[in-house]
Amino acid sequence: MFPPRRIALAFLGACTLLAGCASPPLRLYTLGMPGDRDVQQPHLSARLTTIEISRAVLPDYLDSQDMITRQGEEVIRSPRSRWATRLSLGITDLVTNEIASSHPNELITDQPLADAANMRVQINVSRFDVNVDGQAILDANWAVIPRDPKKPLIRNRAHLTATGSVSTDADTASLMRKLVIQLADQVNLSIPSAQ
Repeated sequence: MFPPRRIALAFLGACTLLAGCASPPLRLYTLGMPGDRDVQQPHLSARLTTIEISRAVLPDYLDSQDMITRQGEEVIRSPRSRWATRLSLGITDLVTNEIASSHPNELITDQPLADAANMRVQINVSRFDVNVDGQAILDANWAVIPRDPKKPLIRNRAHLTATGSVSTDADTASLMRKLVIQLADQVNLSIPSAQ
C-alpha cells in the first residue's frame, strides 16, 4: 500500500500535467451588430408594411458553428473559435438588421409573424469562402416574394468579393461580416418601396 503523502503527490502531479495540456479558451464570434450601436427607434403604424426575411440557405459544410477558411480544396476548421450560432442564423440576423435600419417605418423581421407578411425575402448562399490569403467570396441569389400574386416576383444575384487579414479568427469574422453587409445592401436595393 502506498503512503497517503505519495498518493497526494501523484494526484497533484496528474492535475499539473492535465492543466499543462489544457487548450486555450474557446472564443465565440457573431456576425451581429455590437450592442452599443445607436439604433433608430422605429415609428410603426397599424397599416405598416411587413417584410419577412426567411432563414438564409447555405451549403451544408458551411452551415454550422465552425469557423472555417479554405486552402484550395481543403476546408480548415479553427481549433480555437466558433460562431455563437449556426452561420445561416447569423447571416439572417445581420441581413435583417441591416435592411431594417434602412426601413424605419416598416417591420422587417426574421421572427414568426401573427399574419402573412406583405413580402418575403429568401436568400440562397451558394458560396462563402475565405481563403488563407485573405481573399473572400460570397455568391448568392435571392427572391423578393410579394404576398399579392398579381405583383411581380423579384429575383437577383450577386458575386461579392473582399480582401483583408485572416491572421486571427477575429479578422476572419470581420471580413465575413463585411461581405454579409454588402449582401444586405444588394438585397435591400431589390425591395420595392412601400406604397
